[in-house]
Amino acid sequence: MNRLIATLCLGAALSLPLAARADDMADRVTQATQLVNKTLIKNLQTGFNVALEKTTAPMPEARAEAVRKELNAEFDKQRTVMVEGLSKEYAQKFTLDELKHLDAIYSDPIYLKFQNMNADPNSAVTAISQNSVTKLLNMLAVAAATDNQPQLGTPTPPAPTAPAPK
Repeated sequence: MNRLIATLCLGAALSLPLAARADDMADRVTQATQLVNKTLIKNLQTGFNVALEKTTAPMPEARAEAVRKELNAEFDKQRTVMVEGLSKEYAQKFTLDELKHLDAIYSDPIYLKFQNMNADPNSAVTAISQNSVTKLLNMLAVAAATDNQPQLGTPTPPAPTAPAPK
């Protein structure tokens, strides 16, 4: 009987750290999920909504509605994949205290004001950013296009010839 009690006590003592680690990981995943939804997913949703409306604006309403429905359904699926994956990754890399600290930063009213200003599609900040990014992307596209075409006035290299038969 004493052996049974000793074995049960040992088993219980050894399982406590495992249970504590599992609870800590669950708490970290929960905290990370809140953080991901508050930051990355919120910004992604805002950007996606703006892009979706720009895409569907010139379409006939029936087609636009079908496209919205299809793309929103896919966005919802991808959001689930991202939230789960990112939450687990952050939970592994950060302690619960670190995740709570990040949450406090992202909940700060001044930070929220900053984020709202950056997310507003009608703000001067957005206009400045979009103009600069568009110019850079156009330059990249031109550079890529001209790199793949022969330059005017540059002789075209001769086509390789097969070696003469022996």
